[in-house]
Amino acid sequence: MKWLGRKLDSLVSTLFAASFALAASQLLEFIQQYRQRLGGHLAEAQIAFRQTIDGDLPGLNTAARAALATPQQERVTELAQATSTLASAGPWELPWKFLWHLDFGVAGGTLRDYQPALPLDVVSLSYAAAGMVLGWMVWELIKSLFRPHRRHTTTLARSG
Repeated sequence: MKWLGRKLDSLVSTLFAASFALAASQLLEFIQQYRQRLGGHLAEAQIAFRQTIDGDLPGLNTAARAALATPQQERVTELAQATSTLASAGPWELPWKFLWHLDFGVAGGTLRDYQPALPLDVVSLSYAAAGMVLGWMVWELIKSLFRPHRRHTTTLARSG
């Protein structure tokens, strides 16, 4: 029976590792598609801001135009900063910069339209390897949470 338990543990461990590896290998592609969508949002925000400032919106007085332009300008600044930060990030700092500047609306749209890719570059494959290690670690952690804790007692041999 122990043999079967070890085999099942090995199977589940491998499934966790493979799942994490696949997810990690797709991370850079997801960020790339997110950056494309982010650029589209930035372009739209810039157009809306210019239309507001240039007076292309009839029926708005100066005060209303200024009230509308302020949040638009803040949005343009926010999107431009995120775009610039992601564009200048190296491959190993990119996930952290992505998380730091994450726009949940843009990320949700990216996730809905996400197209997986088969990355074969060194960085993506190393992400997959790291995901595999992380998957094994998560499985070991889950197993340790359900293992009964045993008390280890040491018997000292008395010499006499």
